[in-house]
Amino acid sequence: MNGTIYMPVGEVCSSISDTYREKKNMVTLINTSDVLEGRVLNHERVPNSNLKGQFKKTFQRDDILYSEIRPQNRRFAYVDFSPIDYIASTKLMVIRAKKDVVSPKYLYYFLKNSSTVAELQLLAETRSGTFPQITFSEVANLTIPVPSLAVQEVIVQTMQCLEDKITCNEQ
Repeated sequence: MNGTIYMPVGEVCSSISDTYREKKNMVTLINTSDVLEGRVLNHERVPNSNLKGQFKKTFQRDDILYSEIRPQNRRFAYVDFSPIDYIASTKLMVIRAKKDVVSPKYLYYFLKNSSTVAELQLLAETRSGTFPQITFSEVANLTIPVPSLAVQEVIVQTMQCLEDKITCNEQ
């Protein structure tokens, strides 16, 4: 594409680790099993007491939740709602696009691309540990094509149209 530059992913987004500090009575907990193929599956409210220590991170609309464990399992989601009193597990990366450089949805489509997931899975399998795992540094070192924001928006609209058609066909 004309005018497209190639940048490290770490230059177009950040990993967010803001701790949830509210004292609300009811919250929604999001674990790696609660995200799949782009969707947040759990919206159930639970009492905000005796929560497991892994539930700490806040996130917001247009963030991307991406599991650190086994990328090939496709445990990631694009947050397309206002997550009030939602708390993510520390095993989920909260990735926030730098909107002046890259559209959040464009970044999401790049991160969910099969070749990106395969590359991250390969990196996960090279790490020593109990199970294949990645960190934001592996994601940050990937290279993303960055066309103009206008071109990104056209790509996002095309991808969204295709996804909507697939969903319609599945129903």
